[in-house]
Amino acid sequence: MGTSIQQSKCEIISEIGLSHEGSLGFALKFIESSKNSGADMVKFQYHIPNQESSNQENFRINFSLQDRSRWDYWERTSFNVKEWKIIIDECHAQNITFCTSVFSKKAAKIMLDFGVKNLKLGSGDFFNKELLEFFLEWDGNLYLSTGLATTREIENTIAFFKNSALANLIIFQCTSKYPTPYNQVGIDFMLEIKSRFDVSVGLSDHSKGIDSALVAICNGANAIEKHVTFSENLFGPDVTSSITFKELESLSKFRDNYFEIMKPVNKDQITGELQKQKILFGRSLGVSRSCKSGEILDESDFCLRKPAGGLSWDDRLKLIGKKVKKDIDIDELLNLEDFEL
Repeated sequence: MGTSIQQSKCEIISEIGLSHEGSLGFALKFIESSKNSGADMVKFQYHIPNQESSNQENFRINFSLQDRSRWDYWERTSFNVKEWKIIIDECHAQNITFCTSVFSKKAAKIMLDFGVKNLKLGSGDFFNKELLEFFLEWDGNLYLSTGLATTREIENTIAFFKNSALANLIIFQCTSKYPTPYNQVGIDFMLEIKSRFDVSVGLSDHSKGIDSALVAICNGANAIEKHVTFSENLFGPDVTSSITFKELESLSKFRDNYFEIMKPVNKDQITGELQKQKILFGRSLGVSRSCKSGEILDESDFCLRKPAGGLSWDDRLKLIGKKVKKDIDIDELLNLEDFEL
């Protein structure tokens, strides 16, 4: 029974979201730290409140002491077009891929004007026909989170994009609980999506730590998204489901090591490079006791001793019942010349 080997590395996405709290300097530091921790991509969120929100939108978590509404929160933490260019340019300078979740057509159009090729729709916009239709003619990589979707809804959305211009559609298994209990992470469902629909899959993970992400990597995820934070003691609605940059580094190193470990090997070629060791740890024919000249040896007098390169175990058959021509110490290896043949 063979094992399928994934050919490309799982993509590690550092989810910054709005953890920068609207600070451009903090956002740039998140990018640098993500790159230094081994992430392949950073992901932000692009909210334009007058394009997506209303006065009836409530906080998911009532965490903010300075924002009266989510509209105020989006407004306070959003970047303008000039600032987004600085962020995107910094990603280019750091050689890390830029991505952002967009929550309106206007935000999507601005990002497309920048030439961004990686965008995401969060779980709340999985059903947003306005945005889904907008992306039908786009030739980039679209990430979709399924945190609020049923199996049938996922099936319908994948079918919706079947003949689209997208370069790649990546479906994230996601559970919109912060943090997600381990028994609801859903690695099995990620695998079901991959096998049933033949699409790229990933895990947008809100569980504690990196264990769920490690399991997803070992089970063939194409991408892993984890919220990041500089400290578990920092302020913000996503901190409880975030990992530190030290944990992100551990996750990235595991991913790199895992894909090295899983590479196919040429066993014979590698063994051919180990001939010295093969001799060193191999065995040659010796005696199980010291023998005197003139003695006739029987089966019990032979044994194998390190290293290889001398007589083989089968050679003893030529020497059983033969007389030795010299004294042989217990630590010596045998030669045919030591016997009267």
